[in-house]
Amino acid sequence: MNKMATLGRYKILWALMGGVLLTSAAAWLPILIEELGRFGLPHTWAAETAYGLFFIVAAGVSYVFVRELIKAKLQTERCGEVLHPSTAFELHDKQLFHSMAQKQILLAKRNKWPVCMAALYLQPVSESGSRDVSREVKELAVKEFETTVRGSDLVVSFTRNEYLMFFPNCTLEKGKEVIDRIYRRLADKEMTIGDKVYRIECKCGLTSMKPDAVDLKALSERAFRALDRIKGKSGNYKEVYG
Repeated sequence: MNKMATLGRYKILWALMGGVLLTSAAAWLPILIEELGRFGLPHTWAAETAYGLFFIVAAGVSYVFVRELIKAKLQTERCGEVLHPSTAFELHDKQLFHSMAQKQILLAKRNKWPVCMAALYLQPVSESGSRDVSREVKELAVKEFETTVRGSDLVVSFTRNEYLMFFPNCTLEKGKEVIDRIYRRLADKEMTIGDKVYRIECKCGLTSMKPDAVDLKALSERAFRALDRIKGKSGNYKEVYG
């Protein structure tokens, strides 16, 4: 509804601008043709010159108007995103995850905060054969992460159906609580794709490091090593590196 109203306002502005140009042209074009005729130009040439000047001026005004209109629309959208941000959970891309995690580690060292990391594997299991359903699993995971992870947590998708989670200012026990919430929503959850029913099995490797010794590479390696210990098992498991 708001977009339709905005579009309507733009159409009105265009109409007003066109009306102003046409009205002004009707007023000064005859005068300009007469003035050009005084310089010895034939009436036809004077008229063509006047109309040419009119279209040049009209094109310039239209260009400025459209440019400013686009800038105003862009600014409105930017302000709208700042004032009314989306509340939907989104996965971080790898570069952003790395950058934000490094900043959180610096804060953890400075403030003596504990940090925790989890490597989560969501395995779709079907009794009637399987195919690549990683896209559907990711859609389901993102939907559930929205209500289970904390607002400050960082989540990135790695290889198929694997997710790395960084929990800033979080002890190992608090990290387990986050994973338990995820397990309650996802473990053994069924989803139907085509004519097959898939059941989600959750495997998670957890680790934590002291603030003074925390390192992003070491933290992620420990989480994935813990995951690798249980990844081949059937069922839902959690493994703590140690």
